[in-house]
Amino acid sequence: MRINSLVEAGALDQAVVTLSPEESHHLARVLRVQPGQEITLFDGHGTVAEAVIEAVGKTAVEARILSRSAVPAPKVQIELIQAVPKPDRWELVLQKAVELGATSIRPVLTQHTEFKPNPKKQERWGKIVLNAAQQCEVRWLPELKPLEKWDAVLPMLAEYDLVLIGSLYDGAVPFRDIDFTQKKRVALLIGPEGDFSMEEVAAAVEAGALPVSFGNRILRTETAAIFGLSVLAYELL
Repeated sequence: MRINSLVEAGALDQAVVTLSPEESHHLARVLRVQPGQEITLFDGHGTVAEAVIEAVGKTAVEARILSRSAVPAPKVQIELIQAVPKPDRWELVLQKAVELGATSIRPVLTQHTEFKPNPKKQERWGKIVLNAAQQCEVRWLPELKPLEKWDAVLPMLAEYDLVLIGSLYDGAVPFRDIDFTQKKRVALLIGPEGDFSMEEVAAAVEAGALPVSFGNRILRTETAAIFGLSVLAYELL
């Protein structure tokens, strides 16, 4: 089994790296690593190191660097902006967004969002992103943005080369009709279980978003996110 562990920025400049208490606990108590075992370390900013476990203690695991390499930053920035659905669906979205190449994820509260802000649950979101990055060997850790209200997000849409909003209303175009050439920063907006309201879609369109259709079927919110990100990965990555 290949083990990937995230370390703090700058840690890979050292000859011997001491893993964080949480990561050390996972390696020692869950994965039960032993001295001499090889491991891959990454800092979430493109630096990767092959290392070997040197010591396994009660509170810390140490690894000696064998070699280092650099992975270029993604050429295209893809941000998923999604109204937070029910917890199990949202956790799936977070995992798949990392796997499918999202470089940032921005959770939002919309008119039909059922989620109520909860610091403990929101803390768990970062761990899900981290675990997905470790499992899928994503070397540039996607940025998980703070939870924001829909109105606060609208002014940000002007920063992107292309903004797509999933819509069930008239006027939405299929993905195949969209021109993806020369797009370096793209945002995908996905609504909650009850979808965006017509007013929210209209406000996004006024801010520069293009309504897109996901076909003849009505998709669940997590499926829509995975579908949309898959298309963007195919077209842009």
